[in-house]
This record gives sequence, C-alpha cells and structure tokens, in this order.
Amino acid sequence: MQTLKLKNAGFGTLAGVAMCLAGLILSTDFAVGQVIIVPNKLRATRTSSKVKTKPKPKTNVALPLEPTPEPRAKPVTKPLAFAVFPPPLSKNTGKPDETPNAATASKLFGYEFDVITSDERGKAAGKRKEQARYFVEELNGGAALEMVEIPGGMFSMGITIDEIEQVRKQHGRGMEKEIRERLLERLRWETPQHTVKLSAFHLSKHEITQAQWRAVAGLPKVKIVLMSDPSQFKGSNRPVDSVSWEEAMEFCERLSRATGRRYRLPTEAEWEYACRAGSASPFHFGETAAAAWANYHGRYPYAGAPKGVNREQTVPAGSLGTANAFGLFDMHGNVWEWCLDSWHDNYVSSPADGRSWEENGIGYLKVLRGGAWDSSAGECRVSSRNRITSSLRLNNVGFRVAAEEMNRQEVARFERESN
Repeated sequence: MQTLKLKNAGFGTLAGVAMCLAGLILSTDFAVGQVIIVPNKLRATRTSSKVKTKPKPKTNVALPLEPTPEPRAKPVTKPLAFAVFPPPLSKNTGKPDETPNAATASKLFGYEFDVITSDERGKAAGKRKEQARYFVEELNGGAALEMVEIPGGMFSMGITIDEIEQVRKQHGRGMEKEIRERLLERLRWETPQHTVKLSAFHLSKHEITQAQWRAVAGLPKVKIVLMSDPSQFKGSNRPVDSVSWEEAMEFCERLSRATGRRYRLPTEAEWEYACRAGSASPFHFGETAAAAWANYHGRYPYAGAPKGVNREQTVPAGSLGTANAFGLFDMHGNVWEWCLDSWHDNYVSSPADGRSWEENGIGYLKVLRGGAWDSSAGECRVSSRNRITSSLRLNNVGFRVAAEEMNRQEVARFERESN
C-alpha cells in the first residue's frame, strides 16, 4: 500500500487520493447522515523526510483542524474523583516492588520525572518532581517496553457547550477564514462533556518505537504480515509511523501471545484520561504547550504561546523530556495515536465505563488522538479528536499500547487461550 501523509489544519486532498480511498473504504455509501468521511490533506509520502513548512488547508475535506484557545475549566466541569498523582514510592525508585501486580505478574519499578505547568503565554509557571510505577516487558533484540501504571478513577471527558463558543471566538491564529467557519462543526465532535469511570490499566510510557516494532514484527504471524521497517522517519528510538490500525492490532495480538498478557490499543476514553492525568486544562501542561515541550508545527501555536520551531519530522520518543503527572511522554504531538474505538460524530450515548465504543459507529473509521509533528498546537489539545480509514498508513500516525488489569484467574485463563 502506498504510504500517505495526513497534514494538519484542514488536510487537503490530491486528485489521486480519491481513487485510493474508494478502494480502501469498501464501497460504502458516503451519504449516511454522517459528516464527510474523507481524510483531510492525504497525499503520497515523500521519499525525503522534508515536508512543506506551511500547510494550505482546503474546504473539501473533513479531518480536524487546529482548534483554538480553550478556557480554564468552569465550575460546571465535574471534578476528577481520584488522586491526581500516583502514590509516592520509596526514595530508592530503582528498587522493584516485591508484590507482583495482578495484571502483569511482574515486579513494578518506580521512576521520577519532571512535570511542567504552563501559563497562557507558553512559559513554565512551575516545575515539580513526580513519581510513577511501571513494569518492563523484555522484547527480542534487546528492546524493552515500559508499561506505566494508570490508577482507576473518574474524569470529565470532552468539552462543554460554553467552552465551544469561547474556543471558537479565541481561535484563528494563522487560520484561513474558510477553516475558521468550519471550526464549530469540528469542536462539536468533542461534546457533550460526560463523566467516565475507568478501572486501572497500564499504558506504554512512550509511543511504540521502531525498535519495539521490529522486535514484535519478527514474532509469528497471527492474521496479517507486518513489515519490519515501515516508517518514513528512520530511527530505532523514534516512534514507528506509517502503520495502519489493522497493523497496530496485529502488533498487539502478537505481543499478547508472546507474553501471556492482554495487550491492545487504548480506548479513546482511556487515552484522554491518561493524557489529562488529573488536569482539566486544554493540555496536561496547562493553558497551552510551548513548541519546546511538544513536537508540533511551531508556526501554529495555541493561546498566547509564541511561534516556535517546526521540526518537520518525528523526534525520538521522550526526547523533549516533559511528562504528564502520570509519567507519560509525548501525549501531545509527535505522531497521532490510534485508539481502539470506531468513529462517532459526538459522545451522545457513549459508554460511561471507558470501554471501546463500537455500537452505531462507522466501523472503517478509527479514532486518532494527540496530534502530530505537522499538526497545529490546537489539534494536540487533550480533547481534540481525529479519524481516518483504518487501513491507511500515514507518516504522522503511530500508536501506544495498553495492558489491562486482570485478576489471577483471568491471567491463568488468558495464558491458556494463548497457548
């Protein structure tokens, strides 16, 4: 399959893309009462890693734009119902917890990291040390996968109607008029705001890297063949890119069978919950995100943040050194991340328990979260949503994996099923 590229701020099309999508989307009738379902700005991936520095959005496409400044959470926003930060560990954070975790039957290690708080101008208003716990999954070829403990709890997912209007009024830095006029439709994807309660799970500390991908791609095939080196932007520690949703699912299945643990893509609710890490602001940093902290198109900042560097490619996972309060890196930018769910135009009737939402969804469209190296900062907001056809491979799309909490009986059953 030809590798395609998803651009930010409108995602225009080329003439050849319509023909590609016609084959990929199965002959589905587009006039189904949904929003336009053609991915924005899809085009063939260049052989060079250099990309156009100024995106030129068009009107005949339908993937998310660069959303704008989002105000602080209002009193109507429901407060989170769990401790914002993981429980403190002993000073010797390198010492494993001797009590095996029920989900992983593995020892948990502690680590320390910096958490930055941003003001509206993209300057660090505060910096503190936090701690989290994780287990290590050893992979072939010396690669290792670090899975961070995410505590269970409740949170408010999405944005309120009042926030939509405020975002629309404040948005527009660098945006063309035609895009601003469609912003309201895009922001409605993030409504209605609703409370979700989740059980504890584990999420990979970074996006899946190319070294991790190669290690798992070398495991026995389950359903489909995996290329060992699909990425356009090469580097063992860079996130894998140019992999479809189906290929990410195959990765999870191979990893599950090899380890005896249930790995999968995170649900959309799990992803937002993990990204927020107890915050109610547009970014886990706070009111905005400086380009020094997240890999996005620096010419399109958010709120009062200044314009910054446009790196035009991915960067090594975790290399910008900024984590959220759960200890997760690169939740804003670098690559869009596949989620498990099928696409819905809004959250009406969405599950309240954080499970994958499939009922009445568009099955061949899958959810993307987090923004990418060529996204505006607004697209990288915590609540910003995106969607594309599940079979597409784009050079700004990757993923991270989740591991479910399982009791010992479930662990034993899963191991039997895997053998």
